[in-house]
Amino acid sequence: MFRFQAPFATLSRRQSTFAYKKWVDLETSQRQQFIKGFVENYRKQYPGSKTNVSLKGLALGMEDHADAPTVFGIFYDDIWGLCKKSKESLYSGEKSAAQRNDIKQTGRFGHESFYDLLVGKEGDH
Repeated sequence: MFRFQAPFATLSRRQSTFAYKKWVDLETSQRQQFIKGFVENYRKQYPGSKTNVSLKGLALGMEDHADAPTVFGIFYDDIWGLCKKSKESLYSGEKSAAQRNDIKQTGRFGHESFYDLLVGKEGDH
């Protein structure tokens, strides 16, 4: 009979229920913590990669400048998207879901150890 629609109803559909923050929502200290973990994890996952030198160089001095290089935000958001996609396909029962830890299907950041670096919405990792 009444056609009243609550204004928050459309908002709740747009909000993500995913448990991790996006890069833009992180505090500088959280960004720096991610960067340190990312550089270390990347070195462990790809010990022979020349990228390790570049990543370490980008991370140098970030505490001194109270900064976090934005390029790591691209990596963070890529990992965030991969993790979200992985969780969604896991619960949807997709048969074509990408195998976790398969670099050919998920890229360099698809290893679960990168997912552990994401910052939870409650501030947890």
